[in-house]
Amino acid sequence: MRKRDIIFAGIATGFFVGLLMTIITQIPLGNDSEGYKITVMYYGWSALLVVIGVPLVSAFGVKIIAKMRGCCEPSLKLLIPVAYLTFLIPVLGVSFGAPNSNLETLATIVMLGAIGGAFWSLPYVLWAYFKKPNPTENEDE
Repeated sequence: MRKRDIIFAGIATGFFVGLLMTIITQIPLGNDSEGYKITVMYYGWSALLVVIGVPLVSAFGVKIIAKMRGCCEPSLKLLIPVAYLTFLIPVLGVSFGAPNSNLETLATIVMLGAIGGAFWSLPYVLWAYFKKPNPTENEDE
């Protein structure tokens, strides 16, 4: 896989992690006794599903979409770690510290997800750059 495809797959994975996190955490589940809105992250079981599910759905979604479009075939060995690291470091922290649910705040979370995906895919790009090229692998495809 080409180095730019690795970066684009990381960006897409991070973008989808941020997007799914902003969409799913805004789902209302009702109100508590004091009238405050309860969201998906309120209950432990649903928060656990979000923590496990959002990165996995993002990684598998990017793999399926990239394969359907025929642009590249990213490995899940690349996508799953990038998705979880992007979820844990920039996206989850910003989601918990977000001051409100305005469109600007939600767009910031999605953008930080894309930036985090690019950052966490850099070790894979460096690995592809420094490893010895396989003579059967054509780098210019």
